[in-house]
Amino acid sequence: MGFYIAILIVLVLATVYIWSTIILNKTYDVPLSEVHIPNDSASLIEGKRLTRIEHCSDCHGARLSGGVIGKFVAPNLTEIIPTYSNAELERLLEYGVKKDGHSVYGMPIFMYHQLQDESVAKIIAYLRTIPPLPPTPDIPAKNTYAFLRRLKLIKGRITPEMVKPDVSRPYLHYDTTQVAFGKYLAMTTCTSCHGENLKGIKGFSTDLVIAVAYPKEDFFKLLRTGVALGDRKLGLMTKIATNNLKYLNDNEINSIYAYLKTKPTQ
Repeated sequence: MGFYIAILIVLVLATVYIWSTIILNKTYDVPLSEVHIPNDSASLIEGKRLTRIEHCSDCHGARLSGGVIGKFVAPNLTEIIPTYSNAELERLLEYGVKKDGHSVYGMPIFMYHQLQDESVAKIIAYLRTIPPLPPTPDIPAKNTYAFLRRLKLIKGRITPEMVKPDVSRPYLHYDTTQVAFGKYLAMTTCTSCHGENLKGIKGFSTDLVIAVAYPKEDFFKLLRTGVALGDRKLGLMTKIATNNLKYLNDNEINSIYAYLKTKPTQ
């Protein structure tokens, strides 16, 4: 009896390993596009600002030399970027497909997919200026997939972040209204934590309809300092505000606020 149980365990382990390996090794055929990368000083400054707003340092570390977010290893970008062409970097940011055709995991590509092409180009332009740096100490070289994580892959609880080329980009602000611009900014800044519909992620983040409760000056304070109503500090939100969201300018915060105030009517 023990022999048959042992055989069954081996079969289960082998099935999980092979099935999950097939998922991890899947490649995606997303064509490269021509992309113009600016090199003027204003574009480089804006690209640096955008990397802050888009939370790059939250995962990849303050110097982009690697970090850990949750159970995912965010690699040393300063070593990777020189090995990618501009077109490959654009595809990575917009579709989540790496140079070898594999998908990224744990990176909010659905958020970056909505960025305007010129913003992506400026981000790439700035990233090109960063010299290679040694990896952040004590950061693993890559993600590892033990049995439980492989089981989550099979169950779909961990999924590739790859975005198909035919997925629309509905939040690009084609008009110039403040609310439209605010929606674009919210969808390209807030969705990594608050979900693709900004309704929050259970057990992790709140529905951004809560912004309705904030007077404008308190909303500015929240995004600039991470301090909420009642002078509360909010853990991760406080960190993101002080590290990233404080780089939003007044017009951008006003526009996000104007959009979020429309949430109750949606």
